[in-house]
Amino acid sequence: MSTKVKPGSVTAVQVLLILIAIYQLFNAVLGLLGALFIDTMDMATLVPAEMQSEAAVAEEQVWAVYVSSIIAFIYGVAAIVLVVMVAKARPQARTATIGVNAVAGVIFLVLIATPVGDLAGVIVAIFAFVVVGLLFRQAAKAYFGAPVENPAVG
Repeated sequence: MSTKVKPGSVTAVQVLLILIAIYQLFNAVLGLLGALFIDTMDMATLVPAEMQSEAAVAEEQVWAVYVSSIIAFIYGVAAIVLVVMVAKARPQARTATIGVNAVAGVIFLVLIATPVGDLAGVIVAIFAFVVVGLLFRQAAKAYFGAPVENPAVG
């Protein structure tokens, strides 16, 4: 058990990771259910005649929903693992959390330009980059045992 006092930035990281995990896992489940619905139903019979072209596009692009759901599931599970590591003050928690969230933020921003991503990816990326930024604060560095630079006195 850690006797160190947990800085506010580390507590904020834990809260953000929990929110990320909930959001991503919720999106993964809903996306998977939606993709299965599109795959198993004959969309042409379920929509009015004027929406036939949209139904055809949905059937053609269902792979993007599956990919998006898989990415959301992976990031959600990773966030759960990271929040446990941060809660236990593991020395590698800071590095792992920075790495996973920096990569996730970039991935979600890049995916906006593809059928897999959407504008919600910007919000997800912001959350990921805020987590990274919080872990670069001196209190967070000290908490996880990373070398802290002393500001010049003068």
